[in-house]
Amino acid sequence: MKTSKFLVGVVLILIFFYSCDSNQRDVQELIDPWLRERTPIAFKVEGQVGEAVIVNNWRKDEDGSINVTLISSAINDLRNVQVLSLELQYNATSSLGVGGTLDLSDGSDSFVVEAENGETRTYVVTFDEFYEPIVGDYAVEQLWLYGGTGPEYGGGAVWPMMEKSWRWNVDGKPTAEEDNIISLVLKGVNEETGDTYGTCYNDAGPDGMYASFIYDDRNWVKHDLKHFYRCIPEGEGEWEKNSQTGVITFISKEGVRRSCTLLTAGTHAFDQYKSITIEKLAFNFPVTEGVEDNWDVIWQDDAKYLHHPRNFVVKMEKL
Repeated sequence: MKTSKFLVGVVLILIFFYSCDSNQRDVQELIDPWLRERTPIAFKVEGQVGEAVIVNNWRKDEDGSINVTLISSAINDLRNVQVLSLELQYNATSSLGVGGTLDLSDGSDSFVVEAENGETRTYVVTFDEFYEPIVGDYAVEQLWLYGGTGPEYGGGAVWPMMEKSWRWNVDGKPTAEEDNIISLVLKGVNEETGDTYGTCYNDAGPDGMYASFIYDDRNWVKHDLKHFYRCIPEGEGEWEKNSQTGVITFISKEGVRRSCTLLTAGTHAFDQYKSITIEKLAFNFPVTEGVEDNWDVIWQDDAKYLHHPRNFVVKMEKL
């Protein structure tokens, strides 16, 4: 009799657990996961670099986050950042649409995504600033030159542009640049190459003057040498930076392009005999067009400044 009661109890327990497990499976099978989907597939706003990072809070299903990398200087108003792309899951809807705006002036804003079954999730959008190290303001300190015919024979020189000050006998001597402020502002990045670009502004400073680069040769004939030395445009221009080589190109309003590399503090060799010491930073512009050796004046100033300048260097300090 006791054995029979025991067997009956075991059977009842098995039926109970089977019934619970069956009901649990039945409930799960009734929930269509597509009806609950409210995760954005893609998200992009103006000034964004790269893909957005979309994360759901697995501890709290109603919360999510979206982080993007922005070039804030490419956005006119952070209070009205336009949405360029928002792709949602099956039949989900959003309180924010393409063409809508977010207010990121305080660092974040949010919008709500609703699944087909009515469940919602609030996404908080935040951003990190895209970093381009050359962006900023630079105070020009001094203009330098490396040039000459036959530097391997002692015909080369590295000196400040004003080393032979009497060669600059008009208003706008090279010293006119020594109170200039050069500002580089980031406007965008090529997402395929990683190259950056933006606007530059060469402010003339308190004296309101730019160097004219009018040079007096040994016969006191004047030469306009802007084609050699006006490497950074007067006033407003543009800049580009090659992400692979680090070469920076300045572009004037007239479309003149002049490229340089950024020299950091230290000693940099131009050849086996001549080098330059950079105290802080410098833009180093190779001069390659319109130059020629003149062996008749190898020891003269004209060989350096006029006939074969080789590098134009703008020493500066980043503010």
